[in-house]
Amino acid sequence: MIKEFDFDSIEKKIPKRSSNSHKGDFGRVLIFGGSEGMGGAAILSSEASLFCGSGLVHLNTHPINVDASLKRNPEVMVISTDINFSMPPNIDVLLCGPGLKSDEWSENIFNKVLLAKDVKTMIFDAGALHFLSETNFEINTDVVLTPHPGEAAKLLGISNNEVQEDRINVAKSISNKFSAYVILKGKETIICSSDDKELFMCTEGGPELSSGGTGDVLAGVLSALIAQKVDIIDACKLSVAVHARAGKVFKNKIGEIGLNASSLIPIIRDLINK
Repeated sequence: MIKEFDFDSIEKKIPKRSSNSHKGDFGRVLIFGGSEGMGGAAILSSEASLFCGSGLVHLNTHPINVDASLKRNPEVMVISTDINFSMPPNIDVLLCGPGLKSDEWSENIFNKVLLAKDVKTMIFDAGALHFLSETNFEINTDVVLTPHPGEAAKLLGISNNEVQEDRINVAKSISNKFSAYVILKGKETIICSSDDKELFMCTEGGPELSSGGTGDVLAGVLSALIAQKVDIIDACKLSVAVHARAGKVFKNKIGEIGLNASSLIPIIRDLINK
């Protein structure tokens, strides 16, 4: 049976910070994304992760995006990534996909990420899902997939209409196929545990969120919560719920039209702190 939830109904399980905390206590996030012409997606994800509590955020991106990232968020450790790159040690959460597209640079990034070792949780979003749909892979760690309906259709080899007609079973099918936690985005976002035994539906989230970059923000929020040792299924629920509520806050203050993804991030930070 699927359980409904929203921001008010879920327990916010972010661990309380002790007075002698340090940045290492709150997780190291590594984001791979931002091919040429798509740097904004990766920058949005890294900013959302930073603003939502990650202790350290690394961004490996196309060389053309480095200056923009440093100007936007000097706190993010951005690295110019070419065909030969290495990964920093002790990564808790690896997020791959925001701003990747169907080009050689992105494919090389994706293939290298599949070889990553000693990462506790891997999140595949956006462009990474394109490559995932064409790849047989085995990853011995927790995996979260965050498709929108078009990406879900590609993962299963079905049509968009088939996804939208049976969203619950589609989420379960993706979970079973990839042994992954799934966030199937869209109206009434569905969350499925990796063993397909827990199903949740978010009752908030409206058309105000229908603009470029909002999914990149969601992925960044999710990475931050998992990095802070929130249980994965709880992190999925909280990230979806606070993202939806932030859209509602914007809608009530400004209106449904013109929400830019960047404006969600400070609202989400405020909601999480309250």
